Amino acid sequence: MRVACIGAGPGGLMLALLLRRLGGHEVDVYERSPAGATYGFGVVFSRFSLARLRRAAPDVVAALLDRGARWDDVEVRRDGEEIRSSGHGFAAVERRTLLTALNELAEDAGARLYFNTEADAAELLGRYDVVVAADGSGSRTRTSFAGEFGAEVVPGRGRYAWFGVDRAFGAMTFLFADSEYGPVGAHVYPYGPDRSTFLVELGEQAWQRAGFTEGATKPPGWNDEQAMEFCAEVFAEHLRGAKLLGNGSRWLTFPHITSSRWSSGRLVGLGDAVHTAHFSVGSGTTLALEDAVELARRLSEHGEGDDLDATLAAYEATRRPIVESVQQAAWASLRMWSHPEEHRALDPATLMLRLLTRTGQSAADVLLRLDPQLAKIGDGVTALPEGPVPALVSSDGSAVPGDALLLAPGAQAPAGHDGPLLVAADEQAEERLKGLRAELPNAVLGLLIQAPAPAEEPVARVVDSVVALATAVPLDVVAVAPGPRLPAADRTARSALAERLTAAGMRTAYVCRPNELSQGWTHARSGRADTVWTTEP
Repeated sequence: MRVACIGAGPGGLMLALLLRRLGGHEVDVYERSPAGATYGFGVVFSRFSLARLRRAAPDVVAALLDRGARWDDVEVRRDGEEIRSSGHGFAAVERRTLLTALNELAEDAGARLYFNTEADAAELLGRYDVVVAADGSGSRTRTSFAGEFGAEVVPGRGRYAWFGVDRAFGAMTFLFADSEYGPVGAHVYPYGPDRSTFLVELGEQAWQRAGFTEGATKPPGWNDEQAMEFCAEVFAEHLRGAKLLGNGSRWLTFPHITSSRWSSGRLVGLGDAVHTAHFSVGSGTTLALEDAVELARRLSEHGEGDDLDATLAAYEATRRPIVESVQQAAWASLRMWSHPEEHRALDPATLMLRLLTRTGQSAADVLLRLDPQLAKIGDGVTALPEGPVPALVSSDGSAVPGDALLLAPGAQAPAGHDGPLLVAADEQAEERLKGLRAELPNAVLGLLIQAPAPAEEPVARVVDSVVALATAVPLDVVAVAPGPRLPAADRTARSALAERLTAAGMRTAYVCRPNELSQGWTHARSGRADTVWTTEP
């Protein structure tokens, strides 16, 4: 097959390399920038992503590890305190170094690379069997074929600026500081013996108060000196004399990109061209590389006479669930950085636990296996709470003292019950709660809710509706219970919803199944919820 790839980023180059190796296809890569030109600094990988990539291209991973940095620790710094956790496993390499290695390997495999060359997908479709859009989050191909891809681009909340620093930090370091405009956070990690990525995040309101320049209005390569000076001053105690470095560094918003279809006819997309995941989970480059691995495999297995639509659909069917899961986790991670006021009062140990569990998926028992020293931070992380845990029991079930009782519509509160009484969130909830409050003025009354889709707007709507209800009828507790969604999506949405409700001043109970108690307890310990309940066995 003759394959054209638009974009010589990591995904496009990996695809070219593997198509040559696996199927001997004829591959041309078109890149509008000069060879070696790139913005940004280090690219980070988890040990799990490295293991997956090693199976497809061990020499790529070897080049990354030989030329980059590796570390195991995560460190949190705030208010003069430092907390460190180990056992996590990361590697990073300079983006330019990664691209150079991939360039060399792709050319050695026989791919043809054309730099300083604009490419138009519509024109290429007239000359190639398959055209691949690998031209990043600013994809001109996606823009030109927006209807075919069903693409949606939503600007992120808050601002970020991507710098380097001429010093190697010893861990994945999260810095939190206060500025005259509001809280500021930074992600810092080494990518070489004397270099680190220094990525700063600032809330939207703080950015507006500061009157900074809108980076998107400036040409590529422009460095925002005002932003650099501001960040150097805010984080001076952590830089310790090291210098921030610019490379097209300016305040930007991160675009959330989704596509209802990843292919149309003989045109197919990969990586940021068709989907993005916020950089705070460090998965953008990984997703593009893993897309390339799967697309190369599918195209190399495609035989003469096979249905190309089916081949490309199989690629998407394999990758989409993985990508969407990462996007959901990235949304939860993004929330933590775009709402710094919600964790400003946390002590550093609790903040560390919240950071390690910010995607809603990690549990204390797993974290303690990675790093037993977590049992010593703060007042000690434990896998499970001490003593019995209240259960959420339906009104026709068997409750023991202390359990929370969910009253079915029309059910009466049983005499002598000493635990919370809850009603489900529905159109009659306010009326039922008012009646219970009049009948049992000293009872602990609450509302049971289920998490919506793991996305900002649905969660915000639920929070607003609960706050409005609590204004009409004072609530003693709001219980966030398992919903009907797939487990991973439900866990992410539940943890984010509990966190938002707690930040809004609600007393919140995180409800989990008995086999998820370690995870539920983690959310209580990280300050997302006040307590944890289980469902009936």
